[in-house]
Amino acid sequence: MAKIVSIASGKGGVGKSFFAANIAMSMVSKGYRVLLVDGDLGGANLHNFVGLRASGRGLYNFLRDKTSLADVILESSFGVHFIGGSGDVLGMAHINNFEKLKILNQLKRTDYEYVILDLGAGTSYNMVDFFNFSDKRVLVMTSEPTSIENSYGFLKVALYRKIERLLIKDKRMEDICKKLRSRSMNYPKVADIIEEADGIDSKATDDIRKILKNYNVGLVLNMLKFKKELNIFFGFEKVTEKYLSIAIEKLGFVPYDIKVSDYVKNLNPYYSAVGKEQKLYFDEIRDILVSSMRG
Repeated sequence: MAKIVSIASGKGGVGKSFFAANIAMSMVSKGYRVLLVDGDLGGANLHNFVGLRASGRGLYNFLRDKTSLADVILESSFGVHFIGGSGDVLGMAHINNFEKLKILNQLKRTDYEYVILDLGAGTSYNMVDFFNFSDKRVLVMTSEPTSIENSYGFLKVALYRKIERLLIKDKRMEDICKKLRSRSMNYPKVADIIEEADGIDSKATDDIRKILKNYNVGLVLNMLKFKKELNIFFGFEKVTEKYLSIAIEKLGFVPYDIKVSDYVKNLNPYYSAVGKEQKLYFDEIRDILVSSMRG
């Protein structure tokens, strides 16, 4: 069974797809069998980062044309196996729950060791559910205030969605679930949810605490320009611990490189083109990531 690693962000423009492609290439360089999947069903562009042009084949064909998953897998020049998204197909951004589970189940059953799933930005149910159903969750952000704010917002929505899916099984928790769906500020802290649920059934609070204990998220700071920006790790860690009661794993950072856009324009995969120094940032994150999944 493959382990699914979801790469998410609270907003676009933070280099999420860039990171997903390069961490996949780093894993391949270490000898791991890796499948890179463009999970952005509304604006797929991950192929550009592994040196491929849009092939016209991808998740759309798998879901709607009944094509096998193996038939939509491409191989990039660096050896990363790749499945494209479906950014130009009306309605693909709004797949149903059956289709969502079909994608996840089929990816899990592949012969790859790791599936890197690059998610679309934002807090749609599909992106949040892909994130929650994964074996490993990675959040990519920059030091920009909007990125930090949206990253926290994404994480809160994802966690509250997971808690809501647990509580919705009990009709007595219906009011709590309605509040969770209507406006997350109804519960500024996870502790507020636990307190209200505890008044109904203490077993439910035990189950929520189990979710929190296992809901570890890896954080990557991208496009770092100054060393002092690393303080964002610690600030974000404190906020999530205080309000969401979850642990944040600091996976590492990737420095800003002005030449990235040129590599992408020329369909020249960044990891395969740069020197050992630039590769090292991805390799260190890769080793921490793999180690955390084995543990």
